[in-house]
Amino acid sequence: MKKVSKWFAGSAAFATLAGTVATAAVPFTANAATKIKNPFPAAYHNSRSAISGGNLRYAEISDTPFVGQWVQALSQEATDSDVEAPAFESLFWTDSNFRIKRGGPANISFNNSNRTATITLRNNLRWSDGSQVTAKDVEYEYELVANPAYKSSRWTSSLSNIVGMDDYHTGKSRTISGITYPDGPNGKTLRIQFKEMKPGFNFSGNGYYLESAEPYNYLRNIQPGRLASDARTTTRPLTTGPFRVRRIVSGESISYERNPYYWGARPKLNSVTVTIVAPAKAVASMRSHQYDIYNGMTSDLYAQARKVKAYTTTGREALYFQALYFNLGHYDQRRSINVTDRKTPLSNPNVRKAMGYARNVSQVLKKYYSGLSVPANTTIPPVFDRYWDSSVNGYSQNQNLKRANSLLTKAGYRWNKNHTYRIDPSTKKTLSFVYLARSGQSNSEIVAQNYIQQWKKIGVRVRLYKGKLTDFNTWVQMTTDPSADQNWDFTDGAWQTSSEPSQMDLFSASAPFNFGHFTSKRLTTLLNNIDSQKALSASYRRNQFRKYQQYVYNSAFVIPTQYRIDWIPVNHRVKGYSAAYGNKGTTTGNGWNTIQLTSRRPASK
Repeated sequence: MKKVSKWFAGSAAFATLAGTVATAAVPFTANAATKIKNPFPAAYHNSRSAISGGNLRYAEISDTPFVGQWVQALSQEATDSDVEAPAFESLFWTDSNFRIKRGGPANISFNNSNRTATITLRNNLRWSDGSQVTAKDVEYEYELVANPAYKSSRWTSSLSNIVGMDDYHTGKSRTISGITYPDGPNGKTLRIQFKEMKPGFNFSGNGYYLESAEPYNYLRNIQPGRLASDARTTTRPLTTGPFRVRRIVSGESISYERNPYYWGARPKLNSVTVTIVAPAKAVASMRSHQYDIYNGMTSDLYAQARKVKAYTTTGREALYFQALYFNLGHYDQRRSINVTDRKTPLSNPNVRKAMGYARNVSQVLKKYYSGLSVPANTTIPPVFDRYWDSSVNGYSQNQNLKRANSLLTKAGYRWNKNHTYRIDPSTKKTLSFVYLARSGQSNSEIVAQNYIQQWKKIGVRVRLYKGKLTDFNTWVQMTTDPSADQNWDFTDGAWQTSSEPSQMDLFSASAPFNFGHFTSKRLTTLLNNIDSQKALSASYRRNQFRKYQQYVYNSAFVIPTQYRIDWIPVNHRVKGYSAAYGNKGTTTGNGWNTIQLTSRRPASK
């Protein structure tokens, strides 16, 4: 599992709902506080004897091709994380609570008095071509993120906490002074000097240091502008996981073979084949028992998929939230900062709140999501139960047209003579917005039009961007590339979040992923407080998270929409599979090298 926030590429995201499953059996119900619990077992237990070797067939459900970017500094989509999983391995292992533990490819230790972290790589940690993974390979990832020439979306103010990172980022220095090599760049030890020690340091995904390496000698001669498209980062990567790439059909499939240089135990499987499967074809392929594991299944498919024989559904509470984002400014690439400067009625928080209250999110989730999603009240997923605040009201639990109308009237917008739409009395212009809604499922259009009708009830005219839904890959470009068309007002964004709850890398002033471009002194203060020295006190940090979630609600710079369950059907010939978070064992390797099969063909019953 990759430990950074990424766009959730699954079709269930971005308000692209599908299916007509109003009569589907709901596996659980959520309480009024929108707490969501996993109704499925985390692991599939198979008592049958395993065969030797075999090829596991893995289906990744997506309505668009995968990008296939292997450099973590340049990767931003959850689909890439999923399809690359057999060959990718994070530097650090974690337990089920995302706390970093010893025993993985590398260990990390902290010296609070010296404000340093020391990363020690395994002596037998090698790339898939047999070359050693070195301290320079770890440092190189920082160069890729911090050098603006590479246009990484991973640069945020969090990394400025490393001594010398700002100077390197701005071109004042050719090296990162706070990163050193105790036994040389070709050695196995890296030391990082911080300005402050942070409360999330012991947890993966904290954003203040990176958790992957890149093969420096393999990539060093590629010009920055060509790195993202070079074959060495797209179709011929070097990796450190149990498997390595044998063949890639761009955007469609990846064939893996055993990595003979893997540091851990030899994988039980001979090979793994990962294939992109469109949501519309997923259940049909299950009925023909075409694949062993189905990842990224959308909630609308559950009613049909649960009836297919020879599969057991595993699941977990997702590191996931969806929210309605408002386009309030722009990202200044030269200064690496978001600027809230767009002249739009959405600059008024009462207008944003009205847009949130007007949507019938709860009704949509009940009708189309098979009980696998619940309305969200904050941007902190409930999986972080120490920090998620159930007392925040939120906007999505109950539609409130009366409140929405009141807020628009308070904002100064009056109904026109025909009482069809609201107008700005000073300009006589209709209150009108462009909705960047995503495609992906059979009834995406129906649900988008449903929301447009709800907004019309409060007098707001909403049109789809260019009169139609937008595919995921185009959507990512429009929300992350400052040079792309910005003629949209709001959109639904969903995240496979980091495994540490701080949202500095999502909503800080310097975060490229803050694609609504909202900034404020109060937001900056709260994000800083959550990750401050004072937050080393657990009670202080919880209190700051509570204040942060209340601020998100009060300011409505985003409108949290839903939380969800990840559900993964597993064929009955699979042995040793678990969807649970965290690494098992100590020296054997990650979960991909322990999966086995009990027959040569997928089970049919």
